[in-house]
Amino acid sequence: MIGLRGIPAGSGGIEVAVEELSTRLVKLGCDVTVFCRSQYCPEKPAQFKGVKLVYIPALDTKITEAISHSTISSSLAAIQKFDIVHFHAMSNGAFSLIPKLAGKKTVVTFHGLDWEREKWGVFARIYIKSSEFMTFLFRNKVISVSNKIKDYCKKKYHADVTVIPNGVNIPKSRLINSLKRFCLKKDGYVLFLSRIVPEKEVHTLIRAFKRVKTNQKLVVAGGSTHTDAYLAKCKELAKDDPRIVFTGPLYGSEKAEAYSNCSFFVLPSTIEGMPIVLLEALSFAKCPLVSDIRENLEVVDDKTAFSFRVRDVNDLAKKLDFMLKNNAIVRKKGLAGRAMVRKKYDWDCIAKQTLKVYEEALRK
Repeated sequence: MIGLRGIPAGSGGIEVAVEELSTRLVKLGCDVTVFCRSQYCPEKPAQFKGVKLVYIPALDTKITEAISHSTISSSLAAIQKFDIVHFHAMSNGAFSLIPKLAGKKTVVTFHGLDWEREKWGVFARIYIKSSEFMTFLFRNKVISVSNKIKDYCKKKYHADVTVIPNGVNIPKSRLINSLKRFCLKKDGYVLFLSRIVPEKEVHTLIRAFKRVKTNQKLVVAGGSTHTDAYLAKCKELAKDDPRIVFTGPLYGSEKAEAYSNCSFFVLPSTIEGMPIVLLEALSFAKCPLVSDIRENLEVVDDKTAFSFRVRDVNDLAKKLDFMLKNNAIVRKKGLAGRAMVRKKYDWDCIAKQTLKVYEEALRK
């Protein structure tokens, strides 16, 4: 597997997906190797839960990091005895040619329409669209995490892709412990947890929250990914409101604490693939407030969540105010959401579906 920072996952939807998927494929009898980026894996264990880990350096800039890592990883994969080389993210589809020339079967998972992401400039978007085109030109098996991506591929390339969503584990709730350093208390804050990049619309969330009269806090949990200027902009926007707390990235038990004790979860994105953070919030029985983009509404409905018009500060502020004043309704939807994800988004089933795609590729 190629196209991620590394496992065990610190943050990032692709990293979480690969960790959950690869470890389950090992249990299903597969021999799995994951190529990791050296700078994100300081401890560099040789394996993780049976998954072999290989560490490859990458040029650490927004544009060159993924390209340099995928070039080296694909070349190494081409000369080793792999049956399948599985690329994650649309932007890595172009590199599937390298192992294909060596006779390997290839699979590419589209985790989102990456050229839509606001952090990319003109040349980066051209590259990503070219990589998308080459994915189908090289006749890979393609997996999509959402129906939106599937419909896009069908319309543009007349290609059938397999939809396999991301999944989630049902966790145990945790009491607030280490997060007390941020003066947080149970049911005393609204939570945003994700990478802080422009398409997540953190600035819109801050503007909306500042219009709401409440004693609750807004917790913004996450770090930037070559988007330090955007993070600085958000902090500048929030500096005159002491209710808004930036925690930085939260991992492991602290992440579970944050989900367990929030009043509800907010995801105001303009673009998603298949948002794992949304599934995670639902798994903790936390009702989400999401932008009304198709990617979010494929996961939740009015029985399990609230939605607002994307980029609309006024509508977001109204929905925040309503949810803060109607705890019983919010809790009921949260419980319904947990029951829904328990039934529909099981990682064990997802691993078996992925293995079936591998078998189809080998028969092709």
